[in-house]
Amino acid sequence: MKYSIHILHLNKIKIRILLLISAFLLIIPAIKAQDVKDNLRIGISASLGKNLSSEKMAFSDYTGFSSDYSKPNYRFGLNLEYLLKTSLTINGAVHYSNRAFTGTYFCDVCDFAFTPSPERVDFSFIEVPITIKYYFLPQKTRLFGEVGINNSFPLNNFGYEARVNSYVIGFKLGGGLEYNVSEKIALQLTVDYNNSTSKIFKDSHFEDAYFKLKSINFGITVLKKI
Repeated sequence: MKYSIHILHLNKIKIRILLLISAFLLIIPAIKAQDVKDNLRIGISASLGKNLSSEKMAFSDYTGFSSDYSKPNYRFGLNLEYLLKTSLTINGAVHYSNRAFTGTYFCDVCDFAFTPSPERVDFSFIEVPITIKYYFLPQKTRLFGEVGINNSFPLNNFGYEARVNSYVIGFKLGGGLEYNVSEKIALQLTVDYNNSTSKIFKDSHFEDAYFKLKSINFGITVLKKI
């Protein structure tokens, strides 16, 4: 039964990711194929991140994890960028984001025979950000700023009393430096801040208790014009 529920959860995630990607593609204007080729870049990216979330991750009013985020996290995936007009692009991506941490279970209304021990907690997402990026200094080396939304799909079932939402939305702010290695290939150094704005846990009620996922990430991206 649990296996069937897990498969159903993954199928819902796949459908939502496909819908988001389709929506992104529809945003691109209906123009000639040659224009798409000239204005489209695809690439890969990887980053290391620091989790800035609350040290108390509450599943409900009384239960959750006391969290230790001392270990760095990572993220990697595929990127797509389309040039709307000079220096302005719309961007989409599909990333795997690992936010594993060390957690100690707490229950304010439980009488433990033994104090719970710290444990490794797997916490990961499929992220589908959609952003607008603006490039400054249109030269071989240029700066850019980025803003948009981040659509996240949690992949883990924590056990205990935790009931995880299948979709979480947040905002993304970022920037970086791009160096054009050649006419078609560019290398980017990036930094971005992400903050969820919807609940991760279904049964949490209070603003601080429902746990907003916050992180800052430093990464590298390679883009190629097709």
